[in-house]
Amino acid sequence: MIKKNKSERSQDFKADMQTIKKEDVRKLQETFRQFFGKNSDEMREQSSRLKNKIYFFGVVAIIFFVVIFYLTKNVNFVGI
Repeated sequence: MIKKNKSERSQDFKADMQTIKKEDVRKLQETFRQFFGKNSDEMREQSSRLKNKIYFFGVVAIIFFVVIFYLTKNVNFVGI
């Protein structure tokens, strides 16, 4: 076994970027189908649920931080 130096290895390697891109797109689509479903109605329903959950938890987090901020600025704790 003969070891090649770095320049020889890089000359031998020829990446087919189009094939790599197609494979990445295929993997991404497969992941998307597993998460959201295979048909368009199921995808629409699942993505709508996910969007609503994100909005709900975002509003809850904002309300939580506003309450904490209000309490820390406007309430005097005894002994502190």
